[in-house]
Amino acid sequence: MSTFDFHPAATHKAFPYYFDDDYGIHFYDLPTQPWIYDYDLAIYYDTLNDSNFIDCRCSRWDVQNYSVIVETWLSKDDAQTLKSNIVPGAVGELYTILGRPRYYDSTWQNGNTLRLYPTPSSNHMGTSKLSKMRKETLMFVKNLTEHPINQDWISIKLEGYISGTGSI
Repeated sequence: MSTFDFHPAATHKAFPYYFDDDYGIHFYDLPTQPWIYDYDLAIYYDTLNDSNFIDCRCSRWDVQNYSVIVETWLSKDDAQTLKSNIVPGAVGELYTILGRPRYYDSTWQNGNTLRLYPTPSSNHMGTSKLSKMRKETLMFVKNLTEHPINQDWISIKLEGYISGTGSI
């Protein structure tokens, strides 16, 4: 009998698999190494890769046509880092008669481009569901709104357009 053959004498109440070896079924824990991300959203800025990202929780991610709204809450330092790496409103559009609009960063140096990356797993949140609902997106920031939550945290709302190339 091979490893996963159905045993004819098994009933619906019995475990129907018999194993020829000692290996059988093994259950493993999650890897012990830490994930690179602590939360379910990484907002990349500047070079859009490497260590140039802000790790945060995503409280809203709406896409309508070719615009996107993302809300999160950041520490004061992360909020300042984000604000110093974007130029809200520096967005242009290449007009097309038919088809989808093409937006671009009008700083021409990625000065207003963010890469929104829904992290697949994280230290504090385990396996995130955000990565199953949204895909990685390049965004040009049209507007940034901030509201203080308390002395340590700031609520951030980013409104913008999806890159002319769409998603990564």
